[in-house]
This record gives sequence, structure tokens and C-alpha cells, in this order.
Amino acid sequence: MKKHLVIIGIIFLSVLGSCTDNFDVSNENPDVASNISNNPELLLTNFQRNSIRRVVGDAWSEGNLMGQYGARIVFTSFDLFDWGDQGGTWETHFLAIRDAKELEKIAVENSLQSYEAISIIMQTWMFSILTDMYGDIPYSEVNKAEDEGNYTPIYDTQQAIYTDMIAKLKTASDILGGSDLNLVKGDLMFDGDLEMWRKFANSLRLRLALRLSEVDAVTAESVIAGIYNNQSANPVMQSNDDNAILKFLGANPDAHPITEESVYRVGSYNEYRISEHFVQLLDSFNDPRLDFFADPTAKSVENGTPTIEGMQNGIVDGPAYEYKGGDAFLSKFNIDYFYFQPNSNDARLMLYSEVAFIFAEAAQRGWITTSAQNLYEAGIQSNFDYWDVDMPTDYFTRPEVTFDDSLETIMKQKYVALFYTDYQGFIEFKRTGFPNTIAPGPDAFYSTYPSRFEYPSEEESLNLENYNAAVSRIGGDKITTKVWWEK
Repeated sequence: MKKHLVIIGIIFLSVLGSCTDNFDVSNENPDVASNISNNPELLLTNFQRNSIRRVVGDAWSEGNLMGQYGARIVFTSFDLFDWGDQGGTWETHFLAIRDAKELEKIAVENSLQSYEAISIIMQTWMFSILTDMYGDIPYSEVNKAEDEGNYTPIYDTQQAIYTDMIAKLKTASDILGGSDLNLVKGDLMFDGDLEMWRKFANSLRLRLALRLSEVDAVTAESVIAGIYNNQSANPVMQSNDDNAILKFLGANPDAHPITEESVYRVGSYNEYRISEHFVQLLDSFNDPRLDFFADPTAKSVENGTPTIEGMQNGIVDGPAYEYKGGDAFLSKFNIDYFYFQPNSNDARLMLYSEVAFIFAEAAQRGWITTSAQNLYEAGIQSNFDYWDVDMPTDYFTRPEVTFDDSLETIMKQKYVALFYTDYQGFIEFKRTGFPNTIAPGPDAFYSTYPSRFEYPSEEESLNLENYNAAVSRIGGDKITTKVWWEK
């Protein structure tokens, strides 16, 4: 009996071994990358998607309010300056920066210069948003936990961060100006077009250099003039064809996040209205972009006299909902374009119009020798073209639009062009003080317009020593504490 069992066991093992040889069973999923070093495009796609979608959502719900392009009719606490720490913004960008730094590391180790440069540019874009909105932040010691065991990075000064960001963008541009560059896959923005990336790097360098206008004008002038006077070595955006944008798709999960397709509630969309401030500014220009940005009020349409009416910023709940008669008497942002169409509205990282206005300001300040008026008018024209709105033939001769060689005139039009572009309209207001019609609302918690977000509360528990050092250095962790470059 035992002999029979042994024979049966041998036969069973033989069959099992034969099956294993014949079917070559594997637990590896062929649809999943086995080593991220072999698929750097996966990192690129992931951090682009996460960081950009976050910025688009922030632009709608916070940036437009902070720059007074929009206002809320209910749940108005943010519009009263209850800004808090916006910890989700901090976390999303630092996680994306972690992935971007991993991509940079892989690229350097494998001589993938194109990925290296793109990673540097995207890191700089994300870091610039973080430092502009918080001030001093972890920078030089970020993402060193695994290699160096550093779980508590120092907060670098904003001045040091700006110096390094401007230098790194130059490095990235120089890399992309080289030869034998590798092809790039997984690029949601430019589909691997390296010349477009190079133009974005230098255009972003212009933005960051101009941010220093009130605290380090010598550096600002040097960088901007250096780029303007040698654009063959420092190519920048020349038209809307060069815009740094991400175009969304027609269906989830890649539709615009603030749309019906992305399951953003229409009720939530309707809580936001175009601001009275923005309406009044565009009205002063008799500007047809207003008719594109906003819908006439429901009541005026019902009465056969379509009219756009803005909502005042900074009114407490209750009275805010009753302002001018209430919901039916206040204009929504163009709901067909901005909400019902899943992919009509882009994610705008930077437009050519901003580059034109930067050079216009540089010329107005005497930093470059060229016509400030021509650049100012180019910025306006390109923004009309971007939104596909016909510019009136007499627009440049209108009293409120005619170029008068003043910074205020340039900044008013630049402000319009920065609509719905992360926090840029608010940031430029804090740099220059224009438009000087932006002001706290009647029920705002502060009489001084705030400058920054508070640091996330987790920083106090996870990185207390460095948090305390930063708070002491900047003058307190308050939203009214000015950032370094602020006018």
C-alpha cells in the first residue's frame, strides 16, 4: 500500500512539474511597469496631472476670490479673509515635487537630459506657487528623507529660493538648447515638444525676475534685459501658439475639474459670481470680454433687458445672498463655457499675453530699449485672441485704455489677462498695488488686504523647530504677514 502511494506521489509531482514548464506561470502584471526607471514618463504624467488639476481647482475656489475676479453669495467666509492654511494645496504640490525630483534623479542617472530639464521646470513652477503663497518654505532640503534620513527640512528664505529658481530655469533652458536630446513621452502639456518647454522655462524666468522689482530691481533688470536682448539663446513665448496650457479632454477623468462632466455640482458652481470689482473695471474699458466672461442676470433676461451685474466681495452670509435683490439679480460666470463644456476651458500656467506685459513693464521702467506701447497693445490683442473675442477697432484709443506710459495702465490690462490663472492676479496686485480698486469688503475680518496663507498645522507637529525659525524670521504666521517681494 505504501509503495502504491509513493508511486502515485511521484506521478503527481511529475505532472505538476510538466504543467509548470508548459504554461510558464508568472505573477508579474504585464500592464504595470516593473521598474519606474524604465518608464520615467509615468512619473511625468502623474505629477503634471495632480499639480495642474490642483491649481485649476484652487484658481476657481480661492484665486479668483483673492484677486476679486469673483465673489461668493453664500458660504462667504473665505471672501471675508478666513483663508486658513490651505493644507491641501501644500500637500499636493510637495507630493508632486517629490515625484518630479525622483524623475530628475532617474534622468540624471540615465542621461535623459530632456526629462531632467522638464522636471526642473515643473518643480520651479510648483515651488514658485508655494513660496508666493506661503513665503519661506522647505526648499533646498526637500525630498531627502530616503537618501539622507532628513525628515525635517529647513525653511529657506524666499530671497534664496528666488535666486535658485531663476538660476535653475536658466540651467533647464540651456539643457534643452543642447544636442542629442532624448524623446519625451507622457507629457500632457506640450506632447514632448522641447522647444515649447524651453520657451516656457525662459518665460517663467521673466515672471520670477519681475517679481523682484520692488526688492531687487538690479537682478530683475539684469535677468529680463538679458533674456530680451538675446532671445536666440533664451527663446520665450512669441504668440498664443506658445502658451503654457493643458487642454482637458471631453470625458472623465481628464475633463476640466470644475465642470459638470467632472461631477462638480452645479449648485456649488452657482455659489460663485463675477465680482462687482471685475465688472466695473471691464465696464470702464467698455470691454467686450465682459460679455464672454459672464452671463446676464436671470432677472434681466426675463425682463428682456440682458444686463451683467457683479457681486460685491466681503459680505457676510445672509446679506450676501440678498445683495442687489439676490440670486436672480447677480451674474454667473459664463456657465456654458466654464461649466457645461468639459474641455473648453484650459489650465493656464502662463500665456503669451503675460510675457508681452512683462516686457512692456520692463520698457516702461527703462530696463530694455523698445516700445512699451507696442508690447502693451500686443498683450491686450493676444488676450482678446486667446478668448476668441473680437477686439473693437477703436479699443486702443479709448480713454481708459490708451497707453500713457504708466505702470498702472499696464497692470490693469495685465490683471484682466491673468483671470483664472492660479493666484497670479492676486500676486501681481500685492507686488504693485494695482489695480488699486481691490480692497477688503465691508464685513472683512481685516482692514488690511492679506498677503499669504498660514503654514499647515501639521508643520507645527512634524517640523516644529524649523517651523518656529521661519515664523520668527518672517514676522509671524499670519495671513497679513507680507512676503519678501511685496510692495
